Amino acid sequence: MASDVTALEAEVKEFKLQLETVQSSLQVDPDNVELQGLKAELEEFISLTEQSIAELKPASTPVPSKRHEPSTPPVKEKWSKENHPAYQAGYRKPTVESTPPEEPEPPVIFSVNDNILARWASGDNSFYPARITAITGSSSNPIYIVSFKSYSATETLTAKDLKPISSNDSRKRKADGMPGSASPQTLPANSSVISAAADINPALANEARKEPSKATDGPTRPAKIARKVKANKELEAGKAKWQDFAAKGKFGKGPKKKESMFRTPEGINARVGFTGSGQTMRKDPSRSRHVYQQAEDDY
Repeated sequence: MASDVTALEAEVKEFKLQLETVQSSLQVDPDNVELQGLKAELEEFISLTEQSIAELKPASTPVPSKRHEPSTPPVKEKWSKENHPAYQAGYRKPTVESTPPEEPEPPVIFSVNDNILARWASGDNSFYPARITAITGSSSNPIYIVSFKSYSATETLTAKDLKPISSNDSRKRKADGMPGSASPQTLPANSSVISAAADINPALANEARKEPSKATDGPTRPAKIARKVKANKELEAGKAKWQDFAAKGKFGKGPKKKESMFRTPEGINARVGFTGSGQTMRKDPSRSRHVYQQAEDDY
């Protein structure tokens, strides 16, 4: 009986939330016939459900009568007040550190177009990925209208029916993003250790490098000999020899290339022909117009 009443009260609460959403939508579009019909249906559902709740609730809850228990003989105490150490002189009650009460986590505030996990209230009451399409209601008790991604269905839910997709949400502080507080290094009270930067004598360090190792007792290390760099003149001479060798390889002496008899002369009016015949190339005769002139003496 009590479970039925609880289920009906939950349905009334959900109908009232949907009615508030429809009323807010009617303020924007008061001439919408579908919204007006939906409002009338919700009001009828609410009234019928409240009547059912009133019928199921009993008029008055019966008070259970006290049973007269038989009197039991007094039980002897296992310990005496006089012998208990807490009631003796000089006893000090141990102090217990009181832990401060944990502050409740602030509710997560969502905004439009946020991807969240929403409860499918009209289905199996499980959480599925969804997106917030609109927010209505007050700032203290917002009402979210969500659209599920897996199927085209919308639900009107409250903040308790929504969850962020992951625990590492962008609204929450990431553990690796915040630098941890450095714990101060504790030193003993009577410490005889003195910490300071190392002091190195360069002269002693050079001598230590030259000395033989104590493990091997070998000879001293010889000093490094500087490399001899060739004189600039020798370098320039070698460079000149290399340049001469490269020039001879490209334009040096060698068998003279025989000219072909079919080669084209280098002149601007040159023509292709045989070479080596001893005669120059003939020139093309110039073309001129013949003009006939009449003789001066007429016979």
